[in-house]
Amino acid sequence: MRWRQALLAAPLAAVLLGLPAQGAGTLDPPAARAGAQPSSEGRGGAGRGPAGATENRLQLASQTSWVGPGEELVLRLGVATVKPPEEVELAVAVYRRVRNRTDFAQTLEGRLRDVPLTVTPPTLLSELATDAAGAVVVRLPVQDPAQPPDRTRLRLGEEGVYPVRVEVRNAGGGPAVAALVTHLVYTTPPKEGGFPLKVALVLPVHAPPALQPDGKRELSAQAADELAELVDAVRAYPLVPLNLLPTPETLDALETSAADANRETLAELAASTAGRQVVGGTYVPVDLRDIADSRLDTERSAQLDHGTRAIERTLGTRVDTRTWVAAEPLDEEAVLQLRQQQLDRFVIPEAAMEPVDVTVTLAQPFELDVSAVRRPQVLAADRGLSSHFARTDDPVLAAHRLLADLAVVYGDSPSRSRVVVAMAPRSWDPTKAFLDAVLAGISTSAIVAGSTLDAGFADVRPATAGTNTPLVRRLVPSVNAASLPAGAISRARGRLAGFSSIIEAANPLDDALEELVLVAQGAELRPAQRARYLSGMNATIDSQIGLIQVPPNRSITLTARTGEIPITILSRAPYPVHVQLEVDSEKLEFPKGAGREVNLTRRNTTERFSVRARTSGTFPLRLRLVSPDGTVVLGRSRFTVRSTAASGMGILLSAGAGAFLLAWWARHHARGRRNRRLVPV
Repeated sequence: MRWRQALLAAPLAAVLLGLPAQGAGTLDPPAARAGAQPSSEGRGGAGRGPAGATENRLQLASQTSWVGPGEELVLRLGVATVKPPEEVELAVAVYRRVRNRTDFAQTLEGRLRDVPLTVTPPTLLSELATDAAGAVVVRLPVQDPAQPPDRTRLRLGEEGVYPVRVEVRNAGGGPAVAALVTHLVYTTPPKEGGFPLKVALVLPVHAPPALQPDGKRELSAQAADELAELVDAVRAYPLVPLNLLPTPETLDALETSAADANRETLAELAASTAGRQVVGGTYVPVDLRDIADSRLDTERSAQLDHGTRAIERTLGTRVDTRTWVAAEPLDEEAVLQLRQQQLDRFVIPEAAMEPVDVTVTLAQPFELDVSAVRRPQVLAADRGLSSHFARTDDPVLAAHRLLADLAVVYGDSPSRSRVVVAMAPRSWDPTKAFLDAVLAGISTSAIVAGSTLDAGFADVRPATAGTNTPLVRRLVPSVNAASLPAGAISRARGRLAGFSSIIEAANPLDDALEELVLVAQGAELRPAQRARYLSGMNATIDSQIGLIQVPPNRSITLTARTGEIPITILSRAPYPVHVQLEVDSEKLEFPKGAGREVNLTRRNTTERFSVRARTSGTFPLRLRLVSPDGTVVLGRSRFTVRSTAASGMGILLSAGAGAFLLAWWARHHARGRRNRRLVPV
């Protein structure tokens, strides 16, 4: 075995040595077909570093995605070493093909089974050719079985995924100082009657909330850069079907950004939606299990409605409102709530489903066991595929591991139509290097094809548990300690509804305030952050109410039984305001009513209330300015009314008393005169 390896390795080593330096874009057709990048841009493209580097590093700058008979695997490697290149050597070993996904997962951890098929003799780094970007170029040609045997080429017995270990070590041998494991995917087009594996890539367009509790939006520079990289890559491969899962709040942040680059990112994203599926969702990611509280019944529809409107407005495209991508945990109650919103297809992480006894990766829709009239259809988001989106310093290597993983799944059953979902978590850091490698690999593959979720549900026959028996699976029971402050959110929603009745429907302030309530429910927030958003909404409403003033306390004198009391309302609001003005007093009657709707369209608006005094004297008049629905009080005041007019009964009594006094005086005066005349002289 070792003799044959050495015999084969010698000619292969010659392939590794003496290569002419390659400039950008000069890779051979197989490498170009696989999307090999001509430059070492991005985090994964570091070239060979100079002697004196602070650490030994080995990264994959690019590689051939798929290798057919007679083609070659081209690796471009970024190497940085502490020692000079003449003191460091590089070796490459190709191992037997993996048998299944368990084998494949072990190779990702560096555990390679059996002995290598081929081990190239170690070559000094200083003797290896580099391209214009400084990347070390390694070529591994593959034998075409239809051609005469060539000792300089790898002989691969059958199609499959072959691990390739590349290591850097000190000259003369010893343990590796840097190493990586990638994969050679040896494949030919599907045979007649075969199907390429459909892969539904689900890419979140997401950033942490840019909306701040004070109503301002602040999209971080890092988030803006990552979104730009995502959009650049998606737009570069317009023919690859995929699925976009945008966070509506993130789209709003791009749209309202003061930076031209962010608005350009949004415009490019909108232009990239053609042929792609845009999946709707809540305005911000929320844990729907938290909204099971009866006090939050309206929040689910509010999140979905506001989110759909934001996506359609910013992207100008139709939103899929029947498919739910469960990036956050679900329980049966949450599923039933979504079914009430006409959602009947779900993408749920495999980890959230109870295990199913299958011998190969389940790559078909199935039914979800919930107490609904009609069970929803489900595609499981593959856990292994999602893991390749994890944060890494070598995104190109991660991308090619994703492609190799897809090739392993394809090899499970190449004669059947199947679909898998590769869903990136919202927490991933999208890089153009990663996406370029993945999308280029899919676009040039004979065994893997991009797919929308619609096509996956429509074109792939649902899984069965027996003859014509649908496969039905259950959700894993989950424990959720509700973290949403249901009472505070309910009160905030009530106050917002009252304030909304004051302003016109087209007033953007209404949406701005609602967005504070919606963001407060975000799954990414801590309790203290939620409270700040709700406080921010209340503070904004208070500041707007402060623009409207009722007259201060004052005194009014009525000199007649009836009259008018003028009430002037001051509005500094830059928009029309609709209010209800109410007056009340125990000693006054209001012939034309004690309340009326008032439209405040100018700075000063005066309303006159007709009054009738029931009595003379001094008494209070209370006035209150409220929202049309009566739930929000905008102002209160108290007038002191002094009535100097006498009533009819008072006048009659006074007249009677005066007549009595006058008669008494006249009689008394006459009696006095008579008495004086009768006095004896």
